[in-house]
Amino acid sequence: MKRYEIEDIVTKMFVYNDNHNWEGLASVFAPEVQMLHVISGDEQSHITKPEEIVPLWRSIMEKFDAVHHQIGNLLTTVENGIAKVSCHGTATHYKANAENGNIWGVIGKYTFLLKEIEGEWKIIDEVFLCDYQTGNLSLAHD
Repeated sequence: MKRYEIEDIVTKMFVYNDNHNWEGLASVFAPEVQMLHVISGDEQSHITKPEEIVPLWRSIMEKFDAVHHQIGNLLTTVENGIAKVSCHGTATHYKANAENGNIWGVIGKYTFLLKEIEGEWKIIDEVFLCDYQTGNLSLAHD
């Protein structure tokens, strides 16, 4: 196991999302993904597919003129063929002509599980736990 190969898949997920590379984004996920993003506190874990994830994320990200995810403090382990990557992350969303501020920030912790499928590491599970949000929170809902 080469740690960077696993962490590179996680990094690609963020870069592809920020760059609106929707085909690339779909490529980092397994055919089925367990997903949980806890932002408001009432979200439920669910199984989804890349063909559901990408259109949903695209509809949110394309509301903004720029989006930038930054991750750090990556810890990676592999046990029984499953890689676990945990990290801290921040996402800055910018909308040029917004009222009440043009930045929405989300800060939290991620945990990813990855599995090798046909010789490539793929995300099979993603959990995001939001620590806090800052700026114009309504930008995500406009």
